[in-house]
Amino acid sequence: IYSMCNGHVTYVGDTVFVSDVMEVENVDTSTGNIEYEGNVQVNGNVCSNFSIKAKGNVEVRGVVEGASIEAGGSITIALGMNGMGKGSLKCDGNVIAKFIENAKVEAAGYVECGSIMHSEVVAGTEVHVSGQKAFISGGKGTDTSKIETKILGSDMGTGTVVEIGLSALIRKRYREME
Repeated sequence: IYSMCNGHVTYVGDTVFVSDVMEVENVDTSTGNIEYEGNVQVNGNVCSNFSIKAKGNVEVRGVVEGASIEAGGSITIALGMNGMGKGSLKCDGNVIAKFIENAKVEAAGYVECGSIMHSEVVAGTEVHVSGQKAFISGGKGTDTSKIETKILGSDMGTGTVVEIGLSALIRKRYREME
């Protein structure tokens, strides 16, 4: 039997089915770290110290806690990410989340969320923070064209840095050449 796509094989009735979407309830000790050729869908949460590496999109319908996610496509997190100072998101597409807290985020496309706290966010096109709270507080945001939010910074004296104009990837290459 040959398949037209990479993926995992299931046998249902008398039919062999190959899917390029890996679906799991949670990423924790029951699954371990996930490395997959296609798309990954997590119906629950991604627990601390675990990782997902997918060549396609990653969708998490719960929260991400102190974990690492890399995607060849986009990353969508329904309830947000608390990176706990060690979590990271990196993708060749866009990052969409309810909130991003204490994490490193690097997206070739845009980053869209409801709030960003104490995080380092690098976007290839724009950072769009909207919704009821819509604030960026603490950390660093870097973008090539636009950072949009209602509130930037904090009355509590938390350092918040935003940079617009030169791509962070070009800046990084420049520093490596010095």
